[in-house]
Amino acid sequence: MQLLQSQVSVPGTRPMTGTGPSDPEAAVYARERRHFRPAAGRLSPGLLTCPICGTRAARFLPFGLSGRRNARCPGCGSAERHRFLWLYLTRRTRLLERRLRILHTAPEPCLAARLRARPNLRTVTVDRFDPAADRRADLTALPFADAAFNLVLSSHVLEHIPDDRAAIAEIARVLHPGGEAIIAVPFDPHAARSPEAPAAATPAARQALFGHPYHFRTYGRDLVDRLAEAGLIARRVDSTAILTPHRRRCFRINRNHLFHCYRTAAT
Repeated sequence: MQLLQSQVSVPGTRPMTGTGPSDPEAAVYARERRHFRPAAGRLSPGLLTCPICGTRAARFLPFGLSGRRNARCPGCGSAERHRFLWLYLTRRTRLLERRLRILHTAPEPCLAARLRARPNLRTVTVDRFDPAADRRADLTALPFADAAFNLVLSSHVLEHIPDDRAAIAEIARVLHPGGEAIIAVPFDPHAARSPEAPAAATPAARQALFGHPYHFRTYGRDLVDRLAEAGLIARRVDSTAILTPHRRRCFRINRNHLFHCYRTAAT
């Protein structure tokens, strides 16, 4: 799904040059983006339901570089984490009912299109590689003014960034004091500290460690401290705590976590 270019004007923006087509990291992400395309052909109706687009199907499709089975909605291309995030935003908060300036990092088409359709939201998308994003930029050097947004949505981005503390600091910087961020990452609630790849790790080594050549860590409970260092006070939300087993089966949502953060007045 091709995203429409935003009509939002954000103060303090600056351009960033793109990456070359031979960049192996860019090639991996281009391959991943193909998983977000809706499936062609007829769908077999069934009991599984996507809460984002309403598609009902007997089974969902593979998703991700590993081809995780029964994960991708054939209607909008969403995976488990996207459906959990949408349910949380629409059924557990009133965020999307307010007039907000939103920064959506690494925008998933299944979510970005629906955010843009809401007249009360002014959404800007940013990604280092995706040509459909409004701005091409690195999350460690965002091209936006301080306090430019009320809400930042960042799902499964921080684990791709070697210097994630710089990225977290940038999220806090562009948030208005009192603003909110919804951050999702691969998270192990049993790990006190975040397992990270050694500095010299190769893409193959990171694939073996974390299941992706450009994941630099899986997060543990110390993520809350990393967020607090930047002035983001976080509350962890567990999909198993807010959705019954029956609803998780119907929506095809595995155990997922997100962090609902509030920016303090001083960072």
